[in-house]
Amino acid sequence: MFRRVRAKESFLCLFILPGLLHAMASPTYFTNFDIEHIFYTYVKPYQTDEFARRYAVLPLEKNNLSWRWESKDFARIVPLLEFERFVKEHKLISNKALSLNSPNDPEWNAIPTQSINYINYADDIENYDLHNLQLTDCDYDFVMINNTLEHVYNPLLCLQNIYKYLKSEGIIYLLVPVNSIPHDTPYHYYTGFTPTGLCALLMSAGFRILHVGSWGNYEYLERMYKTRNWPDYRELSEPGLNDFNHPVSTWAFAIKDNAF
Repeated sequence: MFRRVRAKESFLCLFILPGLLHAMASPTYFTNFDIEHIFYTYVKPYQTDEFARRYAVLPLEKNNLSWRWESKDFARIVPLLEFERFVKEHKLISNKALSLNSPNDPEWNAIPTQSINYINYADDIENYDLHNLQLTDCDYDFVMINNTLEHVYNPLLCLQNIYKYLKSEGIIYLLVPVNSIPHDTPYHYYTGFTPTGLCALLMSAGFRILHVGSWGNYEYLERMYKTRNWPDYRELSEPGLNDFNHPVSTWAFAIKDNAF
C-alpha cells in the first residue's frame, strides 16, 4: 500500500512502497529474482478480475470534452480513464509541469497545474531530442510523455535525461504500447514494452515505481493487425474488457527518489 506524506514545493502527495530491490544500488542490472519481484510487486497485483471488467460498460458520459473518443485509438481511452482515477485518488497536483511531445493530450485536463512547459521535438530537433535533452529549468514536479518511447532508439538514455530535469520527488507519467503496428517509419524502433519491461526501464533510469497498469483486448489486436489501423471504440463489440493475456498498452507513474 502507498503511504501518503506531505511534500513541500511539489505535489501534495508522494508514495513510499515497502521494500527496496537490492539491485537498486546498481539499477542497470537485475537478477531473475529482481524481475520476478517487479512483476509480483507492481504488475500482478493490478491484474484483477475487477480491473478486467472495470470498463465493461464504457463511461460514455466522460466522452464530453473537445478531445472526443470518436476516431481516436481506443488504446488511449482506458489509460486516460485510469490516469484520471489515479490523479483523483491520490490528489495529485502540479506547480510546474513539463509536457514532452504531448501538447494536446487529454490527460492535462485531469491534473490541476499552475504552469505547463510544452516541449515538442519538431520545434527544436537539436535541444529537444530526448537523447540529448537541453532545457533551461530543472525543477519540474511533473512530466508527461505519451507514445514516444517506441520512437527513440535509446529509451533508457532518454529517461535518464528526463530524470535530470525533475526536482526531487517529481513524478513522471508515461504511456507506451505493448503491441502496435509499424508507424512513423523509419523512426519506429520498438513495437512496444511490457509492463514488467517498462518498470525495469524506469528503475534503471533511477525512478521508483508508484503504479503500473495495462490494458489488452484480443478483438482490438485482431482488428488492428487486419486493418493496419488503430480501432476506436465503435469498431469493437466489447472494447472495455481488459484481457491481460493480449496486452495492447501499458502506463506508469514513477517518482524521482534521490535516496537511490
